Amino acid sequence: MKFQILIFLTICFSCLFSEEKQTVESEIPENKMAEIADLYFTKLTELGDFNGVVLMKKKNEVILSKAYNMSSDSTSTLFVSENSQFDLRSIAKLFAKLSVIQLEKEGKLSQNNKLSDFLPDFPNGDQITIHHLMTNTSGLPRSFEASAKPYIELSPEEVVDLASKSKLEFEPGEKELYSNIGFQLLYYSLGKVTNSTFEDYINRTFFEPLEMFNSGSNFYEGKDRKQDYAYGHFEKNNEIVCECTFPDDEMKMGNLFSTVDDLNNLLSSLDPVAYQDLLHDNIISHAGGTRGKRAYIERNFVDNYTLVFLANFDGIPFEQLVKDLQSILKGESVNMPEAINRSAIQLKPEILKRYEGTYDLVEAGHILLNIRFENDSLYVYQKGKNNGVILPESKTVFFSDKTNKESIEFVKNNKGTYDLLIDFQGVQWKGINTTNEN
Repeated sequence: MKFQILIFLTICFSCLFSEEKQTVESEIPENKMAEIADLYFTKLTELGDFNGVVLMKKKNEVILSKAYNMSSDSTSTLFVSENSQFDLRSIAKLFAKLSVIQLEKEGKLSQNNKLSDFLPDFPNGDQITIHHLMTNTSGLPRSFEASAKPYIELSPEEVVDLASKSKLEFEPGEKELYSNIGFQLLYYSLGKVTNSTFEDYINRTFFEPLEMFNSGSNFYEGKDRKQDYAYGHFEKNNEIVCECTFPDDEMKMGNLFSTVDDLNNLLSSLDPVAYQDLLHDNIISHAGGTRGKRAYIERNFVDNYTLVFLANFDGIPFEQLVKDLQSILKGESVNMPEAINRSAIQLKPEILKRYEGTYDLVEAGHILLNIRFENDSLYVYQKGKNNGVILPESKTVFFSDKTNKESIEFVKNNKGTYDLLIDFQGVQWKGINTTNEN
């Protein structure tokens, strides 16, 4: 049984592979990169761990552009082609950051502008800047409060009104905390600055000039371009299920789709000098994901490569996949994906009881997990529901399915208690032990 934690993803990734691994040669020459990458994705797909499209470019040459399908049934909702259009999820936030820099260059906007410049009555708007919104330092929470209407039905103005009910978790600029609320406000503000909408500005500034003709918004500008859309899929009760409609908890603003070729056009256009504010180790990258969907793009200006992969299945080893593809494009060795078979050990009750407690997954919207010692084992509870037993692989690492890579690891903190790291669908989340807090 896999962990059944209710998490909506932004990406901070983790994944484990088996100890016995097939490794490719220690250095990969450029003329072998495509072959190695194709073998890697073929094995990953055969394991049921990838369904989607990948594009890899070294220097100015596309070395791999290919769709990988877990099923050969072309009539299946899971089946994709190289031209399939995928949700970008949080990659829309990169478009927002690019837009801020472009508008700043044109003198139409400053990162120092206050949110109150565009929304005069917004609570704490005179303290929150555009820079805070684009760097997740606004203090606004990750997720919205409950709404009387489904999120998917909210107008932009209603989204802003709902956001205004959120309390700051810290003073703006004090620290960083991922905030979907902050970016919804940024999308809205960009529309105000450009006397249009965020989606219309993206279309005029990026999609049309860069010939991204298969990209658009799922609900606004460009929705008529959606011809070969890849709906998301997730695993439930050992079956792959299609999310063949847009869930009620999605927002319309910033809900974009694209293809690997179009995203390659975007990445090829980026100037490291013009967009130096977005560089991290000479890389511009972004990831996105939610139930059934994963996306990643990267432009590396030092090693001179471009990487794009889009998946319509969420059961992929996200972090490991990113790391391995980066290694291949740098000419470094990688381990080929393999099936695993984990073994449990016996631990004394006094060791297991160390880990009992409540853990707050802050970055996942303060999801609370309870670890309980029952029947000589540890069980994971969420909202009072038993999500199953976890088995010890070592004194600190536990798993729920011996054929699955996901783990819970308990890490001693400076208080002498334990925090946890939990892998969920290739993404790693930290849980802070709050057991003794009032």
